[in-house]
Amino acid sequence: MLQTTQKDLNKFRQEHEIYVDVQDLETYWVVTARIPKKEETLHRVHRARKYITSRNDEGNVLILPNPEISENYLVENWGEMDSFDDFVEKALARILIDKEEADQGTGEGCGTSCG
Repeated sequence: MLQTTQKDLNKFRQEHEIYVDVQDLETYWVVTARIPKKEETLHRVHRARKYITSRNDEGNVLILPNPEISENYLVENWGEMDSFDDFVEKALARILIDKEEADQGTGEGCGTSCG
């Protein structure tokens, strides 16, 4: 991972208070995010999201909206990603969209793409 991507990742974690783990594995890439739920509770509750692609998937990304308790998934095409750094940058942008949808309560459904 490029040093600039690492800096962007650290800045993203601090600014948005979202835990993000990235993995550059041999045959595929994974970004896992733990997005805090907006509603106030006694304990801090997070919603997990996992984004997975392979090096040769032509921009297709498998999104697991709640990988810990559900088998539902979405498939999106994020366009050309030539490197792990490209994938991480696009994943961070998508995480913010997911956070906004979760805050508004519109991101819970799985639409027609769920398996």
